[in-house]
Amino acid sequence: MKRMTRRAALTLALGSPLAARTPAAIFRAALFRRGEADVHTYRIPAMIETRNGTLLAVADARHESSGDLPARISLVLRTSRDRGKTWSPTTTLRKVPEGGVGDASLLLDRNSGRVWCFHAYGPAGIGFNTAKAGERTGAQTLQVHAIFTDTDGATWSEPRDLTPQFKDPAWQAIFATSGTQMQTSTGRYLLPLVVRDAAGVISSRNAYSDDGGKTWHTGAAIGTGTDESHCVEVERGVVMQNMRNGKSRAIALSRDGGITFEPLTHDEALIDPSCNASIARYRRGGRDLLLFTNAASAKRENLTIKLSADSGKTWSPGRALHPGPAAYSTVLALRDGSVAVLYECGETSPYERIAFARFPLDWAEPRTQH
Repeated sequence: MKRMTRRAALTLALGSPLAARTPAAIFRAALFRRGEADVHTYRIPAMIETRNGTLLAVADARHESSGDLPARISLVLRTSRDRGKTWSPTTTLRKVPEGGVGDASLLLDRNSGRVWCFHAYGPAGIGFNTAKAGERTGAQTLQVHAIFTDTDGATWSEPRDLTPQFKDPAWQAIFATSGTQMQTSTGRYLLPLVVRDAAGVISSRNAYSDDGGKTWHTGAAIGTGTDESHCVEVERGVVMQNMRNGKSRAIALSRDGGITFEPLTHDEALIDPSCNASIARYRRGGRDLLLFTNAASAKRENLTIKLSADSGKTWSPGRALHPGPAAYSTVLALRDGSVAVLYECGETSPYERIAFARFPLDWAEPRTQH
């Protein structure tokens, strides 16, 4: 009998009942489950790998309902020091006595090792749809706050209100997109925002800092009707913004490091149900790729990873992480060359749990066997 190749055996294992007896190419774990710790729903995954290799996973603990702010929401944290094999118990990262906090996004400063957690703070009764124009910050303002850790998540700073540096007083509302954020090759922090301006028009834009988060500025709107977005540096100084905007992802390029953008287009290869997605650059072992994850469907289902070897001009067909109901996700290229994704999923609803998956790059680009 002809001997099966190692690659063919692995393919058979992944797609057959033999998988239980074969070393898995993908590792999965449910980190947050609806109803645990008397929390109605956990939503909004954010994840980062620290310079020391610790994974930090943050989520909204939506205590009484699945709704956005101004619902009562806290931020919770789990950490892993073995690339996701085991995780710490869930701890509360931030909880406020009135109002709520949510929509966390994490950014690693690769020079200092500091990890930032940006998030929304809504005073009592204030969310994106109830916030008021007229102030840079205050009791009627949905605010952007930040905390940071220099200890791989063991301790965190006191919160800092960044809203006065981000917001035009005439704007009605502002928040930072959840997930994982980036630092460019020049050291610039980029924090994608969603703004509802003085006329009520919603658009994507970036806040940026060139001094390690001490001072911030806000860039120009990227089209109109754009929403949650993420950016990636495709070459030095050239930033691609990937935005929620209807039935496919909106794309725009910046030649000045994410401040102003060329006219947007739509990438029909990236179908989308108008949902937050994630994009990251993979540069490991001589490979230079883009990774993209989203609910690749007309509705919130089919959480899929796609790869691009040409800066987003074309994409692989994709591989499903979860074919069933799914929503928000965030993707990381880990230091060991593997890929990690944190994503919302379930069997009957996208919001039943927040799951973690880690796999080798080859898992996301399966080759046809001959």
